[in-house]
Amino acid sequence: MHLDGLRHFLDLARTLHFGQSSRNCRLSQSALTRSIQRLEQELGVTLLRRDNRSVALTVEGARVQRYAREVLAGFEQLQADLRAGQDRVTGSLSLFCTVTAAHSFLPSVLSRFRQAYPAVTIGLQTGDAVDALARLQDDSVDATVAPLPDSVPAALLARAVTRTPLLFVAPRAQCEVSRMVEQQPIDWSEVPMVLPQSGLARAGVDRWFRARGVAPRVYGEVSGNEAALSLIALGCGVGIVPGLVLEKSPLHGDVRSLDVRPRLPDFRVGVCVKRKNLGNPVVKAFWESISEARFGTSSE
Repeated sequence: MHLDGLRHFLDLARTLHFGQSSRNCRLSQSALTRSIQRLEQELGVTLLRRDNRSVALTVEGARVQRYAREVLAGFEQLQADLRAGQDRVTGSLSLFCTVTAAHSFLPSVLSRFRQAYPAVTIGLQTGDAVDALARLQDDSVDATVAPLPDSVPAALLARAVTRTPLLFVAPRAQCEVSRMVEQQPIDWSEVPMVLPQSGLARAGVDRWFRARGVAPRVYGEVSGNEAALSLIALGCGVGIVPGLVLEKSPLHGDVRSLDVRPRLPDFRVGVCVKRKNLGNPVVKAFWESISEARFGTSSE
C-alpha cells in the first residue's frame, strides 16, 4: 500500500469529485482513477460508489478514510521527529573568560544558547583577560569573552557584549599616594603606577602618558586586575582597572576611582570565535545564538 495512494484517496474522499481531486493531486483523471483502483484491489473492497453524476464513500471507504488519516499523520510525525533528531546539536563547548565576566554578564551571554541547545555541555575556564585571544588562537578553547581591540584579526569573529570605562584607581586610605592625587594638577611624573604587564589596558595607558610627554614612574607591573587592586589598596600606587572589574571586586571599598581628564579609552568586551571553526556544529550554533541576542552595550 503506497502512501501516495492513500493521499489520493483522502483527497477524493473529501471532494467526492474526480476532476477537482485530479487537479489537487496534479494527476490526470485517468491516473487518479488507476490509483484508486489499485488501492481497492490491494484491500479487496470497493471504496467509492460512483455513477455518471456523483461519487460517494462506501462503508468500507469510510473506514479506510479514518485509517489513511492516522497513517499519514503518523508518517508526518515520524518525519518531523527524525528531522529534529538530525538537527539536534550535541557535544561540548569550551569557553574562556575572566572571573569578573563569569560573575557579571556571562549568564546573559549563555542563556539563549542553553535554552536552544540543552544537550551541549559547556566547559568554562577562567583566567586573565590578556590571555583570552591567545587561548582562542592556539585552539585551547572554542570561544572567549575578551576585551576587543579596535581591529579584530581577520581569522576571528567578534560580537561586542558590553562597554566599560578604563579607570585610574587610587587607594582610599590616607597615604603618600593619596596625597599626590589630591593635588591639582596631579604631577603624573611623580605618582607611582601599578601597570598591567601587557594587553589593551597597558597599550591604552602608555598612549595616554605619551600624549602628555610623561614617563610614568612604574612601581610594578602585574598580570591580572585583582593583583593590581591589591597593591593599590595597600597604597603602593595608582593603577589602571576596567570599571566592571572595580565594581565587582571585593576590594571595591578600599580603593577609589579618579576623575582624570582626558579619560582613557573605554574597553569593549565581546565574544570571539575562530571563523574556520564555524564548521563545527556546536561552535556554529553558539555563534548564531550570540549574533541574534540583544545585549546592553555599556557598564559604568
